[in-house]
Amino acid sequence: MNTTKKYLLAIFSIVLLIACDNEAFFELERPNQFPWVNVNELELGVREPYYLQNREPWTHAFGTMALKNFTESDIALFLPQFVGASASAAYYNREFNKAVPAYEMEGTFVKLYEMVTACNGPLKMLNDAEETGKDPFPSMTQAERDKVNHFKGELLFMRGVAYWYLARMYAPPYNPKGSNDGRYFTLRRDFVTSSEALKNPELGSVAEVYATIEEDWTEAKKLLFEDHAPLVNEVNVRARANKVAASAMLMRLYFIKGEHDKALTECNYILGSPLYDLTEDPIEAFNKNGADGWGKEVIWQTACNSTSGAYGRMETIYGWSHFSRNSMAAWASQPLSHWALKQVGWMNDDLSETEEARSDKRYQQVYARNEVDPRSDQVPPMVWSHKWFRAPDQRRSNRPLIRLAEVYLTRSIIRYNKNDKTGAAADLNVVRNRAGLASIESAALTADMIHNERIKEMATENGDRTYYLIGLQLPIGIGDRDPAVFSPVMPPYADYYWQVPVVEREQNHSYQ
Repeated sequence: MNTTKKYLLAIFSIVLLIACDNEAFFELERPNQFPWVNVNELELGVREPYYLQNREPWTHAFGTMALKNFTESDIALFLPQFVGASASAAYYNREFNKAVPAYEMEGTFVKLYEMVTACNGPLKMLNDAEETGKDPFPSMTQAERDKVNHFKGELLFMRGVAYWYLARMYAPPYNPKGSNDGRYFTLRRDFVTSSEALKNPELGSVAEVYATIEEDWTEAKKLLFEDHAPLVNEVNVRARANKVAASAMLMRLYFIKGEHDKALTECNYILGSPLYDLTEDPIEAFNKNGADGWGKEVIWQTACNSTSGAYGRMETIYGWSHFSRNSMAAWASQPLSHWALKQVGWMNDDLSETEEARSDKRYQQVYARNEVDPRSDQVPPMVWSHKWFRAPDQRRSNRPLIRLAEVYLTRSIIRYNKNDKTGAAADLNVVRNRAGLASIESAALTADMIHNERIKEMATENGDRTYYLIGLQLPIGIGDRDPAVFSPVMPPYADYYWQVPVVEREQNHSYQ
């Protein structure tokens, strides 16, 4: 039996037997059960994939993807003397052809298939009910049907999220001009109960995986409510997906596939919602614990409080703060590259900070410069991401997964590339003005200005830098790396992916 199948069986047992432990926004009054006998019990199953996404401090999917993609990009600088136990050296050296993937990615691979199975179980129950033309539970009210439809949307959303992470890490990027017929990992959309089915998984092609993600998120957007607070039993509702979150993930999908007209449609929908705005300072998206709420721009986030055991540690590798202010993790090894800091106008050639940096609220609030690293007086001035662990309980700070600023910047570059410089400048200036910076006139706008604003706004979040360059089919540059050793990763990025775990490839006959 291959490793993935073992994990699928393991999570089936979890779905049957466990609750969501101590996550505050997923607190459960009773253990999860299968089959669920009413709408309230179904919600326990809906919470499970969120919990699995957040569960492990060192292998949670969004932390792994952010770490690897930031470190692989041109905007990270690797300090090998502080690497600790992470696989940062392999990421920075772009060792994509290694037979053994970076170890964080092995644990993440497991969690992602647990998420898939945690979604497929309740989805099977709901789909079976639909096929018979009956409600999944007896004597349902219309309000309960609305909840069930929303819950189905969440399950589809989270299954799409799991495959999105798998596609971003364990397969080459989607090639807008290619066949995308390579097969790299198992694709399952059904809940497997027979041993025969478990023994014979199918590897999905890149095209099939991306089509599956699109189908799940498209259907999720139809089913989910935009204002979902009345439907979910959470103290922090933005830890659960709504219609706008599904639209934002579709925006990301279409953008990286090169389908920018479709991405623009999703941008327009999101920016038309009255639920979000950029009226608060940048720090407000990062400085809250679970029940404290959310920044006004946060569309989707993880949320933790003092009882949560699944706080992230991955972010300490590429961030300044180590669970407390004015300290630093011994293994923090990836500040921003000097190339990137000069490129965006935050660092002079002599490595001093610029007046533009001092005027930018983002630089002041969510980045941290140290003239001398407290761990070594041999390290030159560095600027670190300081977005993480910023709430009153630093260790358990909420972490945004989708922010409104990203949507404005995505629409800006799409408009620019469609020769709508007026619209592109308007979107860019919303982000700049929130940061305390002056507007840029549309006549003076360049693509590089939009690219640079994206670095300043989104660095270290959600693997954004490489995602953005791939979506524009631009080279992934070398940053501060030695040009005698490294060269840019060029479109269509055919070798830009990591292998699935060795034991999976050895024992899964589909690879043979």
